[in-house]
Amino acid sequence: MSINVVVVGYGKAFGMGHRHSEWARETAGMQLVGVCEPNAERREVAAEVEGVRTYAHMDDVVADDDVDMVALIVPHNLHAPLAIQAMEAGKHVITEKPMCVTVAEADEMIATAQKNDVTLTVYHNRRWDQDFVTVKHLIDEGCVGEVFMVECAVGGFGPLEGWRRLEQHGGGQLRDWGAHVIDQIVQIAGSPAKKVFADFEYRVWTDVMDVPTHTQLMIEFESGMWAEATLTNIAWPPKPRWRVLGEEGGLLKMTGGGGTVSYYHEVGGQKSVSEVACLETNLAELYQNVADHILKGEELIVKPENVRHTIAIFDAAYESAKTGEAVAVK
Repeated sequence: MSINVVVVGYGKAFGMGHRHSEWARETAGMQLVGVCEPNAERREVAAEVEGVRTYAHMDDVVADDDVDMVALIVPHNLHAPLAIQAMEAGKHVITEKPMCVTVAEADEMIATAQKNDVTLTVYHNRRWDQDFVTVKHLIDEGCVGEVFMVECAVGGFGPLEGWRRLEQHGGGQLRDWGAHVIDQIVQIAGSPAKKVFADFEYRVWTDVMDVPTHTQLMIEFESGMWAEATLTNIAWPPKPRWRVLGEEGGLLKMTGGGGTVSYYHEVGGQKSVSEVACLETNLAELYQNVADHILKGEELIVKPENVRHTIAIFDAAYESAKTGEAVAVK
């Protein structure tokens, strides 16, 4: 038995639509059968590159009984409506991150998946990033003792591109890279977020962007751990990708990806810094897990109920930035 997949939103040649097409094609138990792309020129490219049938409209995809699952690679504000449309037609859904724009949308998506007995998941592929996996492993192993602060930063100096510049499409660094950052921090915390204080800056790129150009979040978790997340388009100097403070040690990783993590600890009564090689990861595991969940009943790794919590943090951050006060995470 094979799961017939259609990628929705092919985009530019050899972009994310192509990458999702490859992942679906290379996953045991899945078969790429089509691409849906409203732009005629891009649709022609998809047909040539992927060698599958194409659709101009989502309505045609959901009406096709041969389609079992859709992978949504579309602007963030379309994740919820297209996912709900597909699930109402009995299709499984994997959507790019973020899951959606608001908690209300997340709740409707989860309810629709349950009502129609279909799988809903989110492409949080950066749970398999080498830097994150290694940092979390060292924390879980107790190498730094009780963690009380996790700092994470992503960004640089330059505007976002395309629809990501616009609030109406659910754009902005918080919902783009921030979807990964907050999801990773939630996995490290291992407990629900309690409250969020956020500051949004609108500077420099305001002629081309109406989303925050610098976002700073402080998040308190029920476990007592705090996290600081920085998502920015106006940072000239870099911040560490990861800085972890524990009672018995700390971790520092200046950039994402592989390499090493600096491990600060005590050896023989003296402060020491060791370089720990990043662990190897399997980036194909997410898609394979989805197939094995649908076909074999294996536990889903990226559960929508868990990802909903990230969206709740987004909601709290937007409210906090507006009111200037810390906001409880609902």
